[in-house]
Amino acid sequence: MILNFFGPSIYQSELSDEFLSYLQEVARQSEEGDDVGYSLAGNIDSQKNAVVDPKRFTNEIYPHIQEYLNHKSLSFHLGTGPWINYMKKHEFNPLHTHDGTLSSVIFIDVPEEIEKEVGQWEGKTNCACAGALEFIHAKSSTCPGHAKVIPKTGDMYIFPADMPHTVYPFSSDVTRISMSFNVHNLQFN
Repeated sequence: MILNFFGPSIYQSELSDEFLSYLQEVARQSEEGDDVGYSLAGNIDSQKNAVVDPKRFTNEIYPHIQEYLNHKSLSFHLGTGPWINYMKKHEFNPLHTHDGTLSSVIFIDVPEEIEKEVGQWEGKTNCACAGALEFIHAKSSTCPGHAKVIPKTGDMYIFPADMPHTVYPFSSDVTRISMSFNVHNLQFN
């Protein structure tokens, strides 16, 4: 599904159960792997290189990128590859952008406690945001310039790499696992 909150569109899809299971296993195997937090914006203690089968991973994400761009034949590479954020209570990603042409966030495990945390603010604020992913695009004073989504396990978002975005902290004593990657050298064949 293409989300058109403002200017640039954002792609949202649910992963197949098979691919989600694969990514959950990748997250378990990558948890003790190479730390990459020093090169990322996140105020997250555990940010690891994702140990994926590059061919399988690319084959799984390829149709999503095709659908987002509405183009059948593409080529690209994933730079240094995907990474995984093991986000715990009070951790967050400040407003930032990525390199490359496109970026993606895949939510591998979003504990239900985070959804309940957002729900506790309903009716008390017009901006409940615990654990939310927010996209920013303030090109005009006539559009809202930002859109929040409350991610669920298996959600995938693809968006322009230069689109500012942020992830809000939550206070539940759980770990939310997400994966991100950047698309580089995108070519339309």
